[in-house]
Amino acid sequence: MILTAAIYFFGGSAALATLLMLFQRNPVKAALLMLAALLATAGLYLALSAQLLAVLQVILYAGAIMILFIVALTVTPAAWRDKPAPALIRRVLGLAAAAVILAELLKLSTALKAVPASRQFSETGTLELARLLFGPFVFQFELLSLVILASIVGAVALTSKRRNAL
Repeated sequence: MILTAAIYFFGGSAALATLLMLFQRNPVKAALLMLAALLATAGLYLALSAQLLAVLQVILYAGAIMILFIVALTVTPAAWRDKPAPALIRRVLGLAAAAVILAELLKLSTALKAVPASRQFSETGTLELARLLFGPFVFQFELLSLVILASIVGAVALTSKRRNAL
């Protein structure tokens, strides 16, 4: 009973924060709403007894990636403030596209509820996950850190002013 309530609470919080983020015009507020959605997802993982995924969600996404977004937003010029409001047709098309995507997700979720759960499911422990990450997937894991570093350097390079050579 409490587990089901926690899942509905965190799922509803994540969905609400995501919807509010999509309709937010201020990028900083949108990034903070994205952070709330990521933390609610970590709460979902905790409710489902996936502590490792919850910790990785907080450290990698809510920590590192959101810091990157906030830093990029703070060093970017305020050109986004000068944009005019989108035309009415764009708003209507955007809402129609969102409604179609939501309808498809609801249709998919009802179809997945009808599929019986496999009895052959086995829990993967932390040791097995570590063997995979630092075994056959070590190259991809380290490549991800280089991509994040390159995006930070790119954000700083794009926003820094060129200095005149003496």
